[in-house]
Amino acid sequence: MSINSVHLTLGHNLPLQHGEDVLTAGHTAEVELKVPATIQGPKRSETAKGRIWVTDHRVLFVADTLDQPGPSSAGSNAPPNPPGYDAPPVLSSVEIPYVSLRTATYNLPTFSANHLLLTFVPSGTSLPNPGIGQFIELKIWVGEGAGHAVWKRIEGERSRVEERSRGRGQEEEEGLPAYAPA
Repeated sequence: MSINSVHLTLGHNLPLQHGEDVLTAGHTAEVELKVPATIQGPKRSETAKGRIWVTDHRVLFVADTLDQPGPSSAGSNAPPNPPGYDAPPVLSSVEIPYVSLRTATYNLPTFSANHLLLTFVPSGTSLPNPGIGQFIELKIWVGEGAGHAVWKRIEGERSRVEERSRGRGQEEEEGLPAYAPA
């Protein structure tokens, strides 16, 4: 899992890995990332609006503000002012491989909007390790009424990845020769 590492190519196209296929269109989405308290720092929550894609390898979210030139950036080469010391972090992208994903649920609350809830363990250094038994949560409100379809696609791909990993383990076990006493 990595945060703020996805950068759109020219024309705002999604960068794909070798052999990766996009399974859903870039639906509008609003996300809330919740990181529990860790040794590296206190608990925090970050929100962003953007687009979400589901591929056969990962779930990608890219914020609307990512890779869009500002009005002053066209005429000046000066770097933007760095954020202040106490400035909250800015969530611009999230990438979750299926091997890091622990649960994916589709929630239908009575008095608020339907949403997906993904829990995962970070695999990179961009997010702190939440510790044993704790996970990082990503709450996703998908636009265009596509939340359930996106969730079904995520669940389907996650189960395929689990089946493939179980299949490899059985093949390795079956490939070993039987013990024969000498």
